[in-house]
Amino acid sequence: MVSVSQKQIFKERQSRAKGVIEDHRLMELHLYPGNQCNRECDFCTVFGAPKGWYTEYTAEHLDTALATVMVSAQGAIKFYGGEPTLNHDNVIWAIGYLRDHGFQGAIVIYSNGIQAERLLAILDSDPLGKTTASLNYSIATGDGAPQMPLSSLRKLEAREQEHGGAIAIGHPDIVDSGRGVDPFTGEEARPKNNHQCPHCYPVLKTNGQFHACPFAVENSSPHFQLGTVSDTPETITNNFQTFLTWLDTVHEPYAIEHDLPACTVCWQHLDALPVPELSEPSA
Repeated sequence: MVSVSQKQIFKERQSRAKGVIEDHRLMELHLYPGNQCNRECDFCTVFGAPKGWYTEYTAEHLDTALATVMVSAQGAIKFYGGEPTLNHDNVIWAIGYLRDHGFQGAIVIYSNGIQAERLLAILDSDPLGKTTASLNYSIATGDGAPQMPLSSLRKLEAREQEHGGAIAIGHPDIVDSGRGVDPFTGEEARPKNNHQCPHCYPVLKTNGQFHACPFAVENSSPHFQLGTVSDTPETITNNFQTFLTWLDTVHEPYAIEHDLPACTVCWQHLDALPVPELSEPSA
């Protein structure tokens, strides 16, 4: 159960406008180095596990990100996985690289918080002091997963109390993606995903691919393939806009007609849907 302390200390991260593209730059971009994790949760949308794959961030990935996302204060880059603290030195290097090359926007680290000291070191490494963390709801609260060690929780609570807004808690919604397609064991009162896709911003994976969905990033269907690091930002953003239109005109009507959660359509029914008319990615 969620403690009174957690409700008071960690605030839910608020979503921003979806689908914002200006001058062929995305307002937000996710960076994904693989699904290696120190947990193997039943609900994980990316099939995270200790034996999951991992490839570190390089200058090539980050240069591509800088060319594709808004580099002003309006932009945001989100590191997730997997668990970013498992390879925190590479994340710290990546944050420094982004700042050294002009990125002024927000940086968010999506973490289970178990390795709290490493997570705090990542936050402290940002020379602009604009890197924050978002904790997994289930692992922070113990609702639907074993709770993180109390020693870690207390360190993260202390940071948020000292610096309000440094650490948020993820939304409680149950996302029917990855392992989460199977029945969830958490609180029955927690909201379920609905027919409408949340229209998240895309992902740049460290294998060089742009994927349309951070929740379905381990789904290799051609429906999600926006391009590679070899493609221009114009190609990536145009393909993403095409994908968003496909969601509204093809995907959502199918989900409504068959009374299915949006993410379940992507994992179990894509064979019934045409592939969006995306530009062919570079070889």
